[in-house]
Amino acid sequence: MKLLFSIFMLMMFVTSYAQSGIENLLRSGIDDANKFANAYINPGSEAVIYSLANGWYNTAKVKSLGGFEISVIGGISEIGDDKTSFALNENDYSSLRFESGPGIQQVGTVLGQNSPDISMIITENDQNLGSITLPQGLASENVEYLPNLILQGSVGLLFSTELKLRFLPEVETQDVTAQFYGVGLQHEFTDWIPGLKVLPIAISGFVGYNSFESEYRFSSQSTFISGSNQSIVSDIESWHYALVASTKLPIINFYGSIGAVSGSADSALKGEYTISSGVSQIEGATIVDPLSTSSSVSGFRATVGTKLTLAFFRLNVDYSFQEFNSLNVGINFGI
Repeated sequence: MKLLFSIFMLMMFVTSYAQSGIENLLRSGIDDANKFANAYINPGSEAVIYSLANGWYNTAKVKSLGGFEISVIGGISEIGDDKTSFALNENDYSSLRFESGPGIQQVGTVLGQNSPDISMIITENDQNLGSITLPQGLASENVEYLPNLILQGSVGLLFSTELKLRFLPEVETQDVTAQFYGVGLQHEFTDWIPGLKVLPIAISGFVGYNSFESEYRFSSQSTFISGSNQSIVSDIESWHYALVASTKLPIINFYGSIGAVSGSADSALKGEYTISSGVSQIEGATIVDPLSTSSSVSGFRATVGTKLTLAFFRLNVDYSFQEFNSLNVGINFGI
């Protein structure tokens, strides 16, 4: 099971703004709205993909057949300055113009903020059709790191292999539906190499996959846009591949890994949206499923950590170098 704090924090901002902000961007036309939505949301989607790769392992030594471990892993991921804003060039948009200032300005992503607020005017044929205030992000709430909390189970299998599972039963409320699962396999090579098995080191390979699906249904509608069955749907997948090495000492051990993270995230504004005020292309029209965002990542990841073992209790700490660097602490129980 995974308590996806980072995902729900991001979804809170995306969905709350979508009702009064991204929806209202539709007044400027579908192309402008989609272009802005992708630039605004994608850094947050990338952060979630990397966050899902955290906490999979704390040693290269796999468990013996039937051995098990229950782990609670908490961590934080750093948000780089380059992920908090993007350069918005009004010449790339058909109907959006800054209310004041130059034609190219840095505006906040879902991870950043606009201080002070930035407003844009919707125009058509030099006519002012109204204005919108660009959205704030996590930084406006003084959030500088993305937290996550993981509950994970591991069990030893045959042939020096270990199975790791993460699972969140489907959660369904009036406004939210969400489901998460993850599966990983770790195989120890040193058990198969003559001479290495007796040394105080272990080397293994790991591959892990996570999937998160959610839908947030709007309970209210904006001033300018009415409709039905309005929601935001998200589908996030994350892969992590690594070569892991560690010591095999009785109490204190050290581990590290090199590998990669890849994945994709797709979000869409679903439902019917009747636009009563906007550019002539869409004014008075009812649009179905008007917005979609898509992002993918493929990056390097390296981890260094240490683990303390006391009977059936283990404590580990590690730091990962990647696009969103992360610090993780794990509490583990098992045999």
